[in-house]
Amino acid sequence: MTGSSPRVSALMVPPSYPKTRRTEHIDTYQNKSGEVKVSDPYNWLERDTEERSFWLNEQASLTQTFLGNSAHREKIKSELTKNWDFDRFSYPRLAKDRRWYWNYNSGLQAQYMLCRSKTSELPKLDAGGDEGPEAQAEVFFDPNLLVEDGTAYLATSAFSKDGKYFAYGISLSGSDFFTIYVRESSKPFNKRHEGGFLTDPDRLPDIIRFVKLSSIVWTHESKGFFYQRFPERAEHGSAADDKAGTETASDENAAIYYHVLDTDQSEDILVYKDDQNPSWIFGIGSSEPDGRFIELYISKDTSHKNKLYLADLGTDGDIVSKVGNLKWHKIVDNWDAEYSIVSNHDRKHFVMTDKDAPRKKVVTFGMPEGDPSDDPAPIQFEEFIPEDKDGGILSSISPVNGKAFVAQYSRNVCDELYVVTSTGKFHRLDPNFVGTLSAAPKQEDDFFFATFSGFNNPGVIKQFRFKEKNVDTIEGHTWTTWRETRVKGLLADEFKTKQVWYKSKDGVEVPMFIVWHKDTPLDGTAPAIQYGYGGFSNTMRPFFSVSFLTFVKVFKGVLAVPGIRGGAEKGEEWHLDGIREKRVKAYDDFIYATKYLVDNELAAPRKVVINGCSNGGTLVAACINRAEQGTFGAAIADVGVMDLLKFPQFTIGAAWVSDYGDPRDPNDFDFIKAYSPLHNVPSYGEKALPPTMILTADHDDRVVPLHSFKQIATLQNGQRENSSPMLLRVEAKSGHCTGKLTTRKAIEAATDKWSFVALALDLPWQGE
Repeated sequence: MTGSSPRVSALMVPPSYPKTRRTEHIDTYQNKSGEVKVSDPYNWLERDTEERSFWLNEQASLTQTFLGNSAHREKIKSELTKNWDFDRFSYPRLAKDRRWYWNYNSGLQAQYMLCRSKTSELPKLDAGGDEGPEAQAEVFFDPNLLVEDGTAYLATSAFSKDGKYFAYGISLSGSDFFTIYVRESSKPFNKRHEGGFLTDPDRLPDIIRFVKLSSIVWTHESKGFFYQRFPERAEHGSAADDKAGTETASDENAAIYYHVLDTDQSEDILVYKDDQNPSWIFGIGSSEPDGRFIELYISKDTSHKNKLYLADLGTDGDIVSKVGNLKWHKIVDNWDAEYSIVSNHDRKHFVMTDKDAPRKKVVTFGMPEGDPSDDPAPIQFEEFIPEDKDGGILSSISPVNGKAFVAQYSRNVCDELYVVTSTGKFHRLDPNFVGTLSAAPKQEDDFFFATFSGFNNPGVIKQFRFKEKNVDTIEGHTWTTWRETRVKGLLADEFKTKQVWYKSKDGVEVPMFIVWHKDTPLDGTAPAIQYGYGGFSNTMRPFFSVSFLTFVKVFKGVLAVPGIRGGAEKGEEWHLDGIREKRVKAYDDFIYATKYLVDNELAAPRKVVINGCSNGGTLVAACINRAEQGTFGAAIADVGVMDLLKFPQFTIGAAWVSDYGDPRDPNDFDFIKAYSPLHNVPSYGEKALPPTMILTADHDDRVVPLHSFKQIATLQNGQRENSSPMLLRVEAKSGHCTGKLTTRKAIEAATDKWSFVALALDLPWQGE
């Protein structure tokens, strides 16, 4: 009977929260009227002290004690483990050593392995059934062997142009910082070495540290590569120490360097930095396949506006002597739009941009010859592919087979895939597909692979092959399935999906995907998980999630994913309409999604659980403050930015002022404080908040965990008379969001989330 359920006894009385010291600390800011003083009683939680460690242990004990009341916890974990146990893989890539490489996880491995073919022939599936290409392959690099608990992972990697070397970045415990190592591609890493991975005798001596927000870009003669790093940090200790990721200091003074193989990092060549603008971030690229032109992208924040510089490295001569004295042609030297080079045909460059085209277009320009001081100002662009006037958003475009392109568009938040000839002729592939696509062709290849996925489709990989190499006509091409993902516990026909459009508070139409189990009652009694993001031009496309589908199946619930403002579901204008002083529109969009679910009997009143990660965690925390009491059944906020008055002070936070506004600017201060989650928690007398769980990770150096610590302390103080629990969960040896969790940790986190929801909503088990 419901009256005797563990949920009722757990929620009958207010929890006994750990004692949290409050200080008299005051911070001083400026708004347009003058000085503003803001109390910050939990500022001591920003620092790693014995007092904070003791407090965190008490919070962990409280959370685990509460979750222990769940009668379904072990069943949830068992179901998640069963459903997670399936082969997962990427599409294959052909490297210069003429071997095929792809990522693979047999199901419950902590990290994906990098597999490769034994010959130049593309591995095929067993025609008889279940045997995958891995049976015809070898493990080239297994991150699961790096450390015993599987918490080290490959942050990035790149083969040299000649295929002889493999450079790879290793991150420990989920930190955004990583260290680059190099090995010959003839020497796989597929066994554990005594003394740790640093004792691996098969890798080269190169160790490149303090790398963050960087790719690895080899020069064409394969003697070295470009990368971005930050200044040395003594608190990181040695390369073997697991210390990176726990600091909160602002990330400043990034620079692009060039590393020559078999040299010490101290000898690396400075390529570009800007001492006058320490918060700026850089990106580096090179033309394919010759590597002649070096691309420099300069960003001052996350606004998707960048400067674009280009240098001619040449294809002969001593490359090492050139990289430290590159002559940069300033193709774009302002912040008016986003520019990204797609490819080049000799000096003619193709660029994807949203300049005067919020849904993006492709333009071309001729790389100037001679000294940059002689360049025309401004560089003249010519239109190659115009902005789609029918609402299609150009998501990506890449060269293939010489002068052709593969273009991906998003229309009504569903992807479309096209092959585009050099004359601009479009050919759409799989026009009836509804879902999400990803493809990564290369200019020198006469083929490409694409992955098709969706809410009930974990992935189908197809291969497109041109009839002739370097002939971009689509006549005579082949388009075949290479591999399909098979999930034993979650069958596609068990789940139904649809897209709806609902009206937000101001009458604007907002898209939303809805997923439900075939046995879910659509009569206004079902529980629902509503997941959102709404920021930084991030589009909420259809995605396959074992965690969400397991909840939907065992509790006969609903998953709702609204594409609220702040994202790019309708292009850059949609993004701009949900940031800074307009950010409350994104929050209202999310709140009105819940109203739609309840009003249309897709979910029961007070049984909609809102969830989001990173900026989505901020969204969740802001919405429970803003919505009417009783709107939500529960809230789960993962690694959110909660203190919107201090976020620029920590790690990479200063880059987010383009979306949130800058609290250091008097013109921005008032609207930021008005929606900052930390500064708008109501007292219980003002409004009873729903059961809330705040999640963070101890090595999250993107959204540092102090945001969550201060938020939960404020919630527990303001809602101390509320019988609905306010709980904190801290993941150890993990970084930002679930993508950096090991498989075991991801299962444990999902188990705790859905156990919390089952208790909060008093949900009966409806699984098998």
